Amino acid sequence: MNHPPQEPGPRHRRGPHAGPQGPADRLPPGTPPFAAHRIGPTALCLKDARRFTADAVRRWELHPVREDAVQIASELVANAVRHGRRRTPSPDGTPPTVWLALTRRPRSLLCVVYDPGQRRPRLTPPAILAEDHRGLPIVEALSESWGWGPAGTTGKAVWARLPLPLPTR
Repeated sequence: MNHPPQEPGPRHRRGPHAGPQGPADRLPPGTPPFAAHRIGPTALCLKDARRFTADAVRRWELHPVREDAVQIASELVANAVRHGRRRTPSPDGTPPTVWLALTRRPRSLLCVVYDPGQRRPRLTPPAILAEDHRGLPIVEALSESWGWGPAGTTGKAVWARLPLPLPTR
């Protein structure tokens, strides 16, 4: 499936190979670098996503990026639940699965949210008094970079990368 470009900003990349990667982002041996959480179909799913993110950041001792990481995860999950899960019916009638994954790298924290929706994320400036269309502008403002790509045969993954402060000695 071909996804047309959407005029990415300077920190936005799109496509299946757009995710952050490279030798500079490798963790030392023995570091647990990954955590994933299935987002349940409840009214508390955003609270659960925020708690999961805050707990992972605490475990990994990434305290300087805690608030930004929690906000980014919350915005990406809210978009997935609102736009990806709601508009994608499941064959058995249950809400489709949304996943939140965090990957700790030496110089960054990667937040990825998978949803079964086909619609590409759109960075749309919100109207002054609008109560919606604020999620991706918040992600854009808080992250070093963000993007999306297709995930498997259906769905998509939307990601954001937060830079980590350099260790002090």
